[in-house]
Amino acid sequence: MKYNLELLLLSIGLLFVKTLIAQSEKLNVVFIISDQHKLEAVGAYGSDLAITPNIDALAKTGVRFTNCYTPAPVCAPARAALITGMYPYTNGAIYHKAPVTMPDDRIKNIGSGYLRETGYHEGIITLAEIFKQQGYSTASPGKMHVHGELQKNVDEDHKDGNAMGFDETSVRYYTYFPGGHYEDEVGEDTYMRYRQFKKYNDVYKRGSSDLNELYRPTLVKNDEDNFDMVVARKSIEFIDKRAQDGNNFFLYVGFEKPHPPFTTTQKYLDMYNPEDFTLPKTYDDWYVKGKYPWVPNWVHSGLPKDPEKAKHVMAAYHACVTEMDDMVGRVVQHLKDKGLYDNTIIIYTTDHGEHLFEHGLRGKHCMYEDAVNVPFIISCPKLFKQNSINNSLVSFIDIMPTLAELINGKIPETAQGISLVDVLKNGTELKDRVVYSEFRGTDYNLLPKVKNVPSRMMRKGDYKFIYTHGIIDQLYNLKEDPDELNNLIFDKKYQQVYQDMYFQTLVGWKFQKYKPLETILKGNSLSWRPSENFYDYKIYYAESGRPQDAKLIAKNLTNNHFKISKKGSYWLIAKPKLVKTSKFYGEDIPVAVENYFYKLPISDALNFN
Repeated sequence: MKYNLELLLLSIGLLFVKTLIAQSEKLNVVFIISDQHKLEAVGAYGSDLAITPNIDALAKTGVRFTNCYTPAPVCAPARAALITGMYPYTNGAIYHKAPVTMPDDRIKNIGSGYLRETGYHEGIITLAEIFKQQGYSTASPGKMHVHGELQKNVDEDHKDGNAMGFDETSVRYYTYFPGGHYEDEVGEDTYMRYRQFKKYNDVYKRGSSDLNELYRPTLVKNDEDNFDMVVARKSIEFIDKRAQDGNNFFLYVGFEKPHPPFTTTQKYLDMYNPEDFTLPKTYDDWYVKGKYPWVPNWVHSGLPKDPEKAKHVMAAYHACVTEMDDMVGRVVQHLKDKGLYDNTIIIYTTDHGEHLFEHGLRGKHCMYEDAVNVPFIISCPKLFKQNSINNSLVSFIDIMPTLAELINGKIPETAQGISLVDVLKNGTELKDRVVYSEFRGTDYNLLPKVKNVPSRMMRKGDYKFIYTHGIIDQLYNLKEDPDELNNLIFDKKYQQVYQDMYFQTLVGWKFQKYKPLETILKGNSLSWRPSENFYDYKIYYAESGRPQDAKLIAKNLTNNHFKISKKGSYWLIAKPKLVKTSKFYGEDIPVAVENYFYKLPISDALNFN
């Protein structure tokens, strides 16, 4: 009996040891995401002014991607795409603030955290849930800002809430989250000081308080109560718990800087001299040419008349970058202090960029490179080659399948991205990769009363195409024209590139309110009704039925029908009739529709068998 008991205890001991070994072989993941970090404001990406030693260190110990694109140049849709591994139009979370029809028929824009119905579609597996399925402990201190996340007992129809797979949630920001908000950590007065709300919003009376033209420090009394410091502290507390219990973990760290207001502590302001900054060479582009037809009015910066104030803004922005970088350093150093660094994948990225006067613009909210091309670094010296640069086109939607493969998790069928594990381990670069970004904008100069105008960007090779509904198209060769000043849609040499990217950008793009072109298939005749909104009808065809294989087979169609001769899939595509002109292109070039409409210039696939 004693012998059997000893065997039993030995077996249990061996099982425990095996479990610990299995846990130690699993990789932890620390995913760090900031807000509005300009690619060119990182030392590792070539900046001579940005003080970012901790992010630079991650680049030296990992893989730095030069062509990572956000799925949306605005916070909430970009973050929902990251969490779901799906583009906004497919996961359903397409808005920064979601328009909701109230009982009195008014439209009210609702922020995240209030209603489940305004969020990503139910039934979608999230990034954190993949880790939960593998037994990981999960936490997400800081900014999340995903429509679909809910605290318990907030939405009457979803009383259990939606934790999105996170065991621990704290320090939420821009998301309604009673009990787990930044304000709950620091109190209302500190929260209002940080945001410069209510009685504090007139402190910076000259110029915009958001931009910090006067180069003043934060109003927060205690430096360690600033948002990113609190998030770093919560992250460190979670790491301490995992060091004690040995559980593998996924830690999503949501920093807020360098998002405006561009205020930080005096320590970080003192690290920069505004006189060291110069305005970008494109700072006066729209002042000279006129407002961009495809950029909302309010994004045109209103550059301070005093150039010195603009330098203050640029320096203040970089000071916020350095504050955030310092917090990255705190988290990484604590992993090292607790002996967890060697077994942890660390990722750094941001949700979108910042123009900082490039093109005379501020913020994001359009498809210029400064808004959509973001820093993206993955570090794990035991797995990936250190100090490696990769030029592959990648997207936030690739993060989910990549991490799932790295932890032996199951990639959801809904995921639209690809795993980058081979790219990371072997240093290969993806060829012919296509990535997209999309946006819903309001307050366009030529569409003044239209809300949530959809636009979509496609990047393939050196070319970038942008479709904005009701507004003139854009096509740029980023290798030859990195500042995106020469719109190639007018150049005859690029008409085939233009037409094909136009089709590929529009095909399959479906979302609320907007309908495809209506077509009729009878026998072998494809027909459509004429419309005053469209012209220049064409037919694309793919024998395989796959849109990416489709080729243009007919153009200049004027009789509203087409005879089908081969089995496969067909698409009808057209161009919107543009009428309005603008200062930007002059009176000879129409750039916007006269009357806005809610039909996209492409049909669904017509399958002929």
